[in-house]
Amino acid sequence: MFYLNLVLLPLVGAFIGWITNLLAVKLLFRPYKPVRLPGWTLQGVLPKRRYDLARSIGQTLEKELLSLDDILRHLKERDVPERIVVLLKEAVRQAVREKIPGWVPVAVKRPLSEALGDLVGERLPFLVTWLVDSFGETLKEEVSIARLVEEKLNAFPLEDLERVVFEVAAREIGHIKLMGAVLGFLIGCLQAGFLLLLQLTNLKGF
Repeated sequence: MFYLNLVLLPLVGAFIGWITNLLAVKLLFRPYKPVRLPGWTLQGVLPKRRYDLARSIGQTLEKELLSLDDILRHLKERDVPERIVVLLKEAVRQAVREKIPGWVPVAVKRPLSEALGDLVGERLPFLVTWLVDSFGETLKEEVSIARLVEEKLNAFPLEDLERVVFEVAAREIGHIKLMGAVLGFLIGCLQAGFLLLLQLTNLKGF
């Protein structure tokens, strides 16, 4: 019986370590709603702090990673105003070709649409750039990336968030549970070794 206990101690320790780490991961999300117990309240860390976390993530994203100034600068670097002008020129040409009565010869329609498109193309770049800059200023006054991110995170169901986290981090969570089992096994081995040492000491004492 004594030697059976020496074998069981590492196995039980491994199981306890594994289940403890599994519960620790689960308790990040569960329970979703507060459970009132005598003297304290039990609730998952993320459900309990989700609003604080959402606010912090939104502010960090806007300040450190992606501000509206960054977005507007990125759009200008990609020649968005020039592409808008090209699209508007083509739209003007198409509108002219469609609106001019059918009895007007094609030989007249085509040069007229091209001329009006070119005229618009000459006048629009400054206007488009001004609109982009003005829209950017209005956007910065009325839109907050931090607030948008915070609202989206707060609206995201906790069940879906838990599922996504466990799917994405499945390997890492498996490692956490494995490390718990390994540590529990090692602690069980130390306990078994200590008991064995005591047993040998007692035998020598007799």
